Order: sequence, then structure tokens, then C-alpha cells
Amino acid sequence: MTATTPPLRYLVTANDPVVGPCWYWSPYPPGLDSWNSANDAAIINTRWALPACPTETASTTTTTTSTAWEVFRSFDLSRPSPVLRPVVGITNLPTLLGVDRPLALSHDELLPDGNLLQVRADVERVWVDWGDGSPPAGYPAPVAFDNGASHPYTIKTCPEDYRVLAPSGWRCHPTLEAYRVRVTFEWVGRYRTGGSWILLGSIERSATRSHDVDEVVGVLIAP
Repeated sequence: MTATTPPLRYLVTANDPVVGPCWYWSPYPPGLDSWNSANDAAIINTRWALPACPTETASTTTTTTSTAWEVFRSFDLSRPSPVLRPVVGITNLPTLLGVDRPLALSHDELLPDGNLLQVRADVERVWVDWGDGSPPAGYPAPVAFDNGASHPYTIKTCPEDYRVLAPSGWRCHPTLEAYRVRVTFEWVGRYRTGGSWILLGSIERSATRSHDVDEVVGVLIAP
């Protein structure tokens, strides 16, 4: 199978030693994504304010970015191993999430032009879809049980036979025997060749956990 070259999608700025600040098109981020109409004005303004980069500058920068992307994608980016407390949730009481932050990954290699390429990947944010239709929430990594990563469920979950046959089955979620909690690591890649770190983009790795939720109902007992 022959590899295809990605389309020129991102408007990137660079600093050419001759013309100074300039722009060029690249198939790789970072840059202004031309497929997002919200960037139209910024793309027009950039192309109006700056000259196009010389072919050599654009080619060298694009090659460096593509190499950094390949390194970033080759990293063994781990998935989260979340823990939920309590193991069985209680309606209207918070379910707490804990997940460790993996170690940052890095790679150094010497490019053909003699520059040292450094690529780094780190988890900066953890996204949680609690599985009950509420919007996914983001938390800084790592996520500890006491730093706000919590969610209260309002409806308990039950097996299908309980929902159908038990007198209180109507109080259960109509379809779920357990909530599917999806936890996602947002791995952020950066690279540099001797200067400041440049953002590459992000790659997500996810894991799911089933979370049963019960309820506690007070019962009045006559004296």
C-alpha cells in the first residue's frame, strides 16, 4: 500500500532568516486549521500581513513537524486505569474518581540537518463522561479522590428483571443495569529543535468502567 500525503490544511507561521516572519501551508498542525471556518478571518489577515515563506523554509519546517508527529504517534500512550468510590454508588451522593497521571514520554533524535529534535508527550487533562447524559467534564491530571472529580447520580440502575417485576422497578433507570463511565487521557505532544516548545496537538486514550448505582430510601416505622 502506498502512503498518501495529507492535504495542505494548516496555515503556519515561521521566522525565515531572510524575510523574517512569514507563512506557509502545511498538512500538519500546529497552525490555523483552514477546515474550521472560525479561522477564516485570521487566515486572511495573516496572509495579508506577512509574506509567504521561501520554499526551503517551508519545506524544512514541514519536514521537522511531520517527523515530530511520527515520533508522537509512535509513543506507547497508556490508557487510564480509573478507580470509582464507592464501588457501588448511592443516588444523590457523589461518586468520586481517582486516576494516576502516567509519566511523560520523550524522544531525542538528530535530524539530517544536524539539529536535535526533541519530542515530548504528557497527559495534561483527564476527561470523564459519567454515562448518564451529562456533558463530559475535564479535570487537570492527576485526578485524586479529593480534588473535585466527582458526580452525583439521580437515578439508580437495576437488572432488567428487577425493573420489570419489582414493585419499585419504576424507580430504576429505564434501560441501564450500570452506568458506563468513560475516562480519557488527553495526551499532548510538543517538539522543539533548540528553541521554545511547539505544540503538536493531542491524541486521546480511553477506558470505561461499569458503575452500579443504588439508592437509600427511608422507611417510617410505627412505634
